Amino acid sequence: MKIHYYSGWFAEALPANYLKSLCNDITDRKSLVLVWGCWGGAELIDFVKESWLNPSRIVFDEYHLVDDEKTKEEGHRLIKEASVLLILGGDTKPQADFFAEYELAAPIKESNANVIMGFSAGAKNMASKWVAAKSPRYEADETTIYEGLKLNNFCYVPYFLLDMDELVKNDMLTLSQEIDIYATSPESFIRTNGDRVTAFGDVYLISNSKIEKIGN
Repeated sequence: MKIHYYSGWFAEALPANYLKSLCNDITDRKSLVLVWGCWGGAELIDFVKESWLNPSRIVFDEYHLVDDEKTKEEGHRLIKEASVLLILGGDTKPQADFFAEYELAAPIKESNANVIMGFSAGAKNMASKWVAAKSPRYEADETTIYEGLKLNNFCYVPYFLLDMDELVKNDMLTLSQEIDIYATSPESFIRTNGDRVTAFGDVYLISNSKIEKIGN
């Protein structure tokens, strides 16, 4: 059963509870494959190693980046052979377009990776659906619901705050009548193992137009 992590972006170190959980979950450390996040480039590998993983001695034999400089075939091979996948942040819609163009949904789902981590846009795209909400603080002039990779059957929202724009919150309440939404505050995350969802920090379940805090 694959283990998935959903969170926003962490500009510096990963939270201690994230690293502790990750250390327990990662049993194969042969290959870490980062999947394009619409920005950065190869220097992201150094950032992930030095800022996020190395301090907790999570070290891999090989590191690879799948982006638009790779051929589709090479990207598929690296993803399928990965021990761990890390789907980067960035602009959510361009990233989704890249996934579609490179036909990455099947390779990601069929990957040998036991752990898949998604950050910000990457986490949104991992879920079944994601929301581009109408707001100057968000990504669209009008609210649009997009299909994700469907690694889990829910919608994921990072950077959620209870006092966020009412317009954004109302969009989520409407969508929650169709599908559950897991929303995390900036320093929080969720871990899934099959259908089981574990919340770390301030996490909210939005379901049937109700918002319930499930984290701690």
